[in-house]
Amino acid sequence: MALAGFTKSCSKNIAGNSTLYFTEASNISSITVVDDEVTVITMNTGEVFYEYEADTDSIIRMEEGTGTRSNISYTHTIEAKFQKNSADLRTMRSAISDASPCGIVAIVAGADGVKWLVGFNEIELGERALYLATDSFTSGATPAEEGGNVVSVTLQTISGYTALPLDSLVSVPV
Repeated sequence: MALAGFTKSCSKNIAGNSTLYFTEASNISSITVVDDEVTVITMNTGEVFYEYEADTDSIIRMEEGTGTRSNISYTHTIEAKFQKNSADLRTMRSAISDASPCGIVAIVAGADGVKWLVGFNEIELGERALYLATDSFTSGATPAEEGGNVVSVTLQTISGYTALPLDSLVSVPV
């Protein structure tokens, strides 16, 4: 790809993420990308993305490119926190752990309305899907501790490509 310049947008920058969706990589039949945006996500029959209701302002999507010259890789990381350790939350953690060996694909909806597909791209397909990097629980020291009784889950992968935005007309198959 040739250098093509960049025009700055003179609009408000809205950080953060609002919604998180996961599916197993094998649930995706294909994706269609046009002009570097996902225009179609085709799921295998009966398969969907599942919404994960993380704590408000706790979902973080990071992307870091490293390397030299023609050998660049991108580390994709998604972190989310979930309050009130419970049987349902332990079941969720086990399901993510069980799906990890074959890979997980995520859609992260930014607070600015842009949705990002992470762990699946048109070149590597689902070969570099996300995996469970960390899964931790903190009880907190006192009943009033704000960061207490919280599960923190981190998914990660390394690929040769940046995450893909979804065209604004693409709806998440849930």
